[in-house]
Amino acid sequence: MSLDLVAPGSLSKPGPIGRLVRLLLGVLCLYALWGLISIAPDFVGNPVGLLPNLGLMILFALCIFNYVVNIGFSKDWHRYPLILSLIFLLAVATVGYLFTGDAGTDLLGVTVLLWLGYFYTHLGISFLIAAALTTPGCEMRAIPDLFGIIAKRESKQHLCPVSILAGIDQWEKRRSLETE
Repeated sequence: MSLDLVAPGSLSKPGPIGRLVRLLLGVLCLYALWGLISIAPDFVGNPVGLLPNLGLMILFALCIFNYVVNIGFSKDWHRYPLILSLIFLLAVATVGYLFTGDAGTDLLGVTVLLWLGYFYTHLGISFLIAAALTTPGCEMRAIPDLFGIIAKRESKQHLCPVSILAGIDQWEKRRSLETE
């Protein structure tokens, strides 16, 4: 994964369908966050009973964590955000195992919930802001776009690495050009 920021105005803004999809994805991410908050009390002491849904949430976060961090913070840290996260989670599990004989301690549960909480908060808010501001390209540029609007300066853009969203945006752009 490489960070390919492009000049402001290089990418077209999403149309109404792209904005609606981003809005729905933002709501879905914040719903997932609400799910994390609601299972937090049950997670302590019984994380295995929550694995089917939690497992899918973790798998999704593992797949795109680097994109969220690198594009969102405008830094090309390559795969280090995920690698360092996994090392930290493994260290917490190891410490738990050394002290209790079980890697699945409450501390590991809380750490995983906080990591997922960050991920779904950052992604969900970015989707919602991208839908509201019609942020061109990747939704992870929405927060820098908002700061740019507040500071009255343009922010760089990034083509959305999720091909479904990029495809919708390109289709809407072609459709609008055909109707003109």
